[in-house]
Amino acid sequence: MEASQNGERDDTPLSRAWRRVKDEARLLHVDVTVAALCDSAVAWLGVAGASVLVSTGPGRQEVRVATDDLAAVLAEIEVTVGEGPVRSARELQSPVLVGDFDAAEQTRRWPLYAPLAVQAGVHAQFVLPLRVGLVDVGTVVFHRKAPVPLEPVLLADALAYGELMLLLLLDEQGGVAGDEPMNLSLRAAQVHQATGMVAAQLDIGLDDAFAALRARAFAEQRPLSELAADVVSRRFRFELEGGT
Repeated sequence: MEASQNGERDDTPLSRAWRRVKDEARLLHVDVTVAALCDSAVAWLGVAGASVLVSTGPGRQEVRVATDDLAAVLAEIEVTVGEGPVRSARELQSPVLVGDFDAAEQTRRWPLYAPLAVQAGVHAQFVLPLRVGLVDVGTVVFHRKAPVPLEPVLLADALAYGELMLLLLLDEQGGVAGDEPMNLSLRAAQVHQATGMVAAQLDIGLDDAFAALRARAFAEQRPLSELAADVVSRRFRFELEGGT
């Protein structure tokens, strides 16, 4: 993680974010968790707050971590009015970056949500979907009280924090949390590839295949990424009931 294959220090945004979070956790004598990632991201990105929502079923998400009351309020507003940046990011499967909810473009896009967000005290919101292939794992949401867009130079860092949150959520879903992510740039892709292979092996959809992969990892008390590596390398194969 700290060095590339040619022996040089890995200096990608993802690796820098991971080192930063590890150092902060070490100073505070705490584990690296999704909550710790949110706190680090808030400080580094200069936003007022952050939240992580996890998918609980088709079209449903619940707040897993919120750094402040406003983060939870924004999630509640979206559920109430049925529209907003989180819903849009999930539908588009791409980031939604809003610099000013008072702008005419945003009030047209979300006529109910935008004025309620402003009324609650939030003028800017930056939403990153957390996905593995077609599988919706969750969403990370950052917000600012002032109408200040996310600076382009910070977007790569925001995406890196989002990927770290995704990797930790996948580990937790696999029944093992707290391990240092290894080969971070490949893990999400490997889980994606394994999900597709499980879908073919069991003749099921991707969502069901991901659930089967996660359930097996949980049952064996091992990281999801480790099981995915075994599936991709063909050391482990899912079999239909009654199969050999």
